[in-house]
Amino acid sequence: MARNIGAVLAGFLVVVVVVAGLQYAGSMFYPPPEGLDPFDPADAEAFVGYLADMPLASWVWVFGSEILGAFLGALAAGRIANSHRSWFAAGIVALAVAGSINNWVSFSHPTWFMVGQPVAYLLVFLMVTWLLRRPGQQDS
Repeated sequence: MARNIGAVLAGFLVVVVVVAGLQYAGSMFYPPPEGLDPFDPADAEAFVGYLADMPLASWVWVFGSEILGAFLGALAAGRIANSHRSWFAAGIVALAVAGSINNWVSFSHPTWFMVGQPVAYLLVFLMVTWLLRRPGQQDS
């Protein structure tokens, strides 16, 4: 039981670290305006303007960071879990999906982003499940 709880915590931590780290690195290529705090409600309008002007490459970077984070987090949780490995992987992907939906609701995203992410998350889950079911990886 403790190992399965650890699997969830580790998977979630991997998602957070990968996404935050890659998005921080990406912000170096397209930095926000000086003094803009995306978490400050007073800066909400400036943040929306920043996002509206964000280049396609930055959106692709954000998209990729969230998908890679979900993949690595789900794989970590699945590998750590004692049993039902694909269920733990699915749970981590579901948390990543919930985070993405929260972002979509919180501020504007391109349509391709909101259509592509659910498809990519499904592919992440299928790939992780396949990796966990390879010989030597029991999913009991």
